[in-house]
Amino acid sequence: MKNPAYFKGKSRTKKYFEGWYFKCISADRKHVIAIIPGMAIDPQGQRHSFIQVINAVSGKTWYHHFPYTDFHSPTDRFEVTISNNTFSSRGLSVDIDTAEGSLNGHLSFTDVHPFPVSRLNPGIMGPFSFVPFMECYHAIIHLQHQLSGIIELGGEIMDFTGGVGYIEKDYGRSFPKSYLWLQASHFESGNASFVFSRARIPFLGSEFPGFFAYFTNFSDIHIRFATYNRSKLTEWQVDTDKRTCSGVLTGPYGTLNFEAKMLGGGTLRAPVDGLMDREIIESITATVSIKLTDRHGKVMYQGTSTETGMEISQ
Repeated sequence: MKNPAYFKGKSRTKKYFEGWYFKCISADRKHVIAIIPGMAIDPQGQRHSFIQVINAVSGKTWYHHFPYTDFHSPTDRFEVTISNNTFSSRGLSVDIDTAEGSLNGHLSFTDVHPFPVSRLNPGIMGPFSFVPFMECYHAIIHLQHQLSGIIELGGEIMDFTGGVGYIEKDYGRSFPKSYLWLQASHFESGNASFVFSRARIPFLGSEFPGFFAYFTNFSDIHIRFATYNRSKLTEWQVDTDKRTCSGVLTGPYGTLNFEAKMLGGGTLRAPVDGLMDREIIESITATVSIKLTDRHGKVMYQGTSTETGMEISQ
């Protein structure tokens, strides 16, 4: 199976989407944005490409619509081009000035920490990556990288030099109807990355709850919790009114307790059978606290991140 970061939709004709999520945090944490290039094909086979943007501080979002002919992405490497905008594992360059808004600048990525992939374990979905007809597939591309460069968003100059970034991807027909997603890459107690998602997954006329989580401190801790590796999610709680969640993950290598609270947020478009007309609220200034212990109860890591990506859809 090819690297999941590569474009998968070349032969698709209807009910399909593919999008790459670039999160950028400045060194002083005053600027947090996400840029999402992608493409979509509706049930009638109508295609278009897009670039979505969210400013975490203001909560404002933009959806820049492009003809599908402006979209180009090879199937043998990670590279996406939409009109004058390019995105890859090395960096991104944006040049947009439309009635919707403006976005200009260039960011370079260095000191990259990619998500570990192999032929038998191609990504965070593990063996589910090989299962056909899934509603949505998820891939983590960069757990973290260093940023350098400047972005101008709606006339505001944002210097990301010395900051950190993250890249992930979704592709398939639709986002799950019910899901929760967390992503943190800026912990106050030390360099680390945490990703968690839980969803109701439709499959062969039925559905089942599935989850995955990954935590690393980029040195001696690399732990995965997932439905497919006999991990358990217990004490699971979600409060949509208070926009909070908490849970306990137990697996072969230890236990991870986490609590998260969603702050602020902006409206993004999400796919339903390739139609980008579902609205979801995403925050990238949520807070998550975690505590990781080994099988003997020894604390391996404990910390809080205040620039966390978070979505709740119930």
